[in-house]
Order: sequence, then C-alpha cells, then structure tokens
Amino acid sequence: IQSFTFKVKTASDLKGITTIANLATASANGGPEVPSKPEDPNNPGNPDPSCTNPAGCSTDLPTDNIAGISLAKHGTYVDGNGDGKIDIGDRIEYSFTVINIGSTILTNIIILDDNAAVAGGPLPSLAPGAADTSAFTAVHMVTQADLDTAVVYNLAKAIGKDPKGNDVTAISTDPLPCTACPADPLCPTCTITPLAAESGIAVIKKAVVIDENSNGFAEEGETIRYNFEVKNTGNTTLTNVLITDNLPAIVLSGSPITLAPQEINATNFSAVYVITRADIDAGSVTNQALAEGTPPSGAKVNALSDDENFLGDNPTVVDVVNCVIEVFNAVSPNGDGINDEFHIQGLECYPNNSVEIYNRWGVKVFETSGYGSNRNIFQGYSDGRTTISRGDRLPDGTYFYTLKYQNERSNRTQEK
Repeated sequence: IQSFTFKVKTASDLKGITTIANLATASANGGPEVPSKPEDPNNPGNPDPSCTNPAGCSTDLPTDNIAGISLAKHGTYVDGNGDGKIDIGDRIEYSFTVINIGSTILTNIIILDDNAAVAGGPLPSLAPGAADTSAFTAVHMVTQADLDTAVVYNLAKAIGKDPKGNDVTAISTDPLPCTACPADPLCPTCTITPLAAESGIAVIKKAVVIDENSNGFAEEGETIRYNFEVKNTGNTTLTNVLITDNLPAIVLSGSPITLAPQEINATNFSAVYVITRADIDAGSVTNQALAEGTPPSGAKVNALSDDENFLGDNPTVVDVVNCVIEVFNAVSPNGDGINDEFHIQGLECYPNNSVEIYNRWGVKVFETSGYGSNRNIFQGYSDGRTTISRGDRLPDGTYFYTLKYQNERSNRTQEK
C-alpha cells in the first residue's frame, strides 16, 4: 500500500462554507483511472462499502468556519407626556445593531432584555459580515428608582444559530457611551442613559392666634399655633425631611419624614409659640421656618417658608396689635351684664394710665389711676367730692371723659 498526501487550494472565500467535497482518481502504468471512495469509518484504511457509485464518492473535508455575532445598543430619552420634565411615565427608546462577525451564516436571531420590552424578530438569517439595524427595538418605562439614581443601566443579549444548530451569543455594548455617567462595575458594557435629577423642597407656614380667654384679642401668655405644609418639588425622593425655626421659645413638633416627588405633607409638622409682652408692644410676631431634605445624591436641599404658596419665601406675620385703645362709650349699669361698666379695650397693656369723667356742666364725677386693674372701673357711681356725693348713683345723661396712658416702650404719654 502506497499513501499519498496533497493540499487543496480553494478558488473562493470559504465564508458560509462548512465542508469541501473532494474526489480523486488513481491510475498505474497508463491503466484506467479508479475513482476514490471515502474511508470506512468502521474499518479505517479501507474504502467505505456504502459507496456503490462506479464514479466514486467524494470525501467531505470540514472547513475551519467560525460563528460569531455582535450587538450594539444605544438608548435615547423621550419625554413621554410632553410636560418638559423628567418624571415617571417617560421612556427610553433603544436601537440595536446586530452584526454577523463570523464566517458562517447565522439564523433565527433573537434579542433578550431584562430591563426593556423588545419588539421585532426573530431575524431569519444574517450572512457573514452583514449588519441589521431595523429588525429590533426596545422601550424602557422610567421608574422612580431610575429617577433616584439619575441613570438607567441596561444590557441586552443576542442569540443566533450556526449551521449546526449551536447557539451563538453576544452581550450588548454601547456605540455612543455616556462618558460622564457613573459606571456600574458589575456591568461594564451596560448601555447607560442619563436622567437629569431635579431635587427641590418648599414649605408654607400658616399661623392662628388662639384666644384662650375668648375676649376677642391677643394677650400676653396666649398662644400662636403654626401649621406647616411641606412639598417635594423635584423628581427624586427626599428622605430625612425636617423643619427648623429660629423663633425663640417656639416649640416644634414632628419627626423626619420621606416625601415622594411632588408629594405634600400638611399634618406631620406643627409648632406652638407663647405671645410675650414684647410681641404685644411690637404689634406683631414675624418669622420664617426652614425646610430641608436629602435626595439620593446626598446633597441636601432646603427652602425658607412662605406664608401663602410654595413659590415664594415671604415670612409669616401674625398681628397682635390688640393693645390699640378702643373706648366703648355706652354705659347702662342695670345689672343685665350688657354695658354695665365703662369698658376701655387694650388699656391693660398700659397700666400707667388715668381716667377722669365729667358731667355736662364740667363737674368731675369720677377719677382714678390704673383704670381696669383690680376691678378699678366706672360703673355709673360718683367718685367725686364736689356736687355729688361719693358712691351715689349718677343720673342718666351725657358724660365726658379724658384718658391718659403711657407707652412704656416709647416712654410717651398719649391722651384721648
């Protein structure tokens, strides 16, 4: 037995070719040519008995074909509701480019994506070197978790079949990567789509004077109750939301809370303040609160309170100008509980005062200092010593008064 070896040089590119069929002939001393037969796989060194063709049977030589696929994926943010804000319900639209990077045809190509809804496919076939940019798309709906991280990480996988039915796979890469975005070390080839984080907070502070003694005006020792409405004005979750207030002696209530984007809380925070003598003299209590919260980035946001809405930052002003003197001229001391005394509202704010009352002939019938204190009031009885005896009931008629009081803060004496 004589063995021969030889090389086969192909005349064309072998991409897509899995085997080369070869048929040889042999002759000796000018005798007839004898066609070749494949080797018997069950009896090496002998011809395959299954070849009964007189012309011989070709020997199939496998080629060194390589199957390969690549997948490029890029995401674009879309304002789904057209409100000009990045919020829940917006979407990211993905485009795909599938390339056959091998030397054999691929069939039944699909794309899998755990973080987006894929449309399109399967792609029936893709020749070696060919690319497809239209068979597949995908959509991811923006969630609050996406807004809190300010990016969306996404990875897809392409799967195709080689001619032998084996899976050929590729993990996606981004042809236009976001270089400014934070990379995920667990997903270095992820497609990263940035979402602008907009964090903000606002607070409204409203006040009510509590008239504990129901006399119709504010007094020292009575209270002002404050209510706060806090709003997350951004698109990220705020944690550790709290309120501070620099008004001396104010007592704040309410624990830190969490606010979702655009959420308003009007019940968690409140405050109580006791009106002081200085407040009465000043005529008002003015102050502002500060609200703050922490977004996922960790950089706190804050805002001063407004007295009406979430857009302004005007302080809350509570008028306590009830020390304005008001004289009630009608006196009918008949014991019915209505106008039984000469009432001067607000005079208790000015204890350094004097009151004189005269009849129509100019005779003084009543005079006192510290009017209003310790029931030191005029109830229609004489307190003069000239023409009417002290303690006598005065007749009906028209009387005139003079009132003097000193403002201790300004040290000025005023007269009515």
